[in-house]
Amino acid sequence: MVDPVSLTAISIGATAAGGLLGAAGSAEGGQASKNLYGYQASVAMINKQIADQNASYATAAGEVSAQQSDMQTRSVLGQTKATQGAGGLDVNKGSNVNVRASEAEVGAENTALVRSNAARQAYGFEVQGAQDVAQAGVDTMAGSQSLLAGYIGAGSSILGAGASVSSKWLGAQQAGLFPS
Repeated sequence: MVDPVSLTAISIGATAAGGLLGAAGSAEGGQASKNLYGYQASVAMINKQIADQNASYATAAGEVSAQQSDMQTRSVLGQTKATQGAGGLDVNKGSNVNVRASEAEVGAENTALVRSNAARQAYGFEVQGAQDVAQAGVDTMAGSQSLLAGYIGAGSSILGAGASVSSKWLGAQQAGLFPS
């Protein structure tokens, strides 16, 4: 059978060791959380780069589509003028000019719509990029706070273990197990 002094000493030692292990665990947990948030912030910044690339692509693709729309309009205008001329009409007078002007206006509207849609799509990517940057900032701040929380938890474990060891020591001393 183990004597009460040894049991008390083991209990005090276990409490101190538990406090130190708890402190180490809190500090490591805080560091692990900081690392996780750092990783998430990096992913968000990569997503921002992708959004920027997508915005550039949407703008460039929209411009190509707008040029194609312009070429199609010019083709329609040429066909209309050729048809009018082949019909024996004066292509430079009256309603013939008005018909082609209307076709040109419709073509310009189509081209403007293509550009507008491309700009709206690019803007959506730009907004996503801004959200990604904001998320990276939040993740970075959360990582800093997690690290701080881990250190505070470590300090709390050490203080709690110290208080418990002190209380056990004092109780054992009052019970006469340890000399004053």
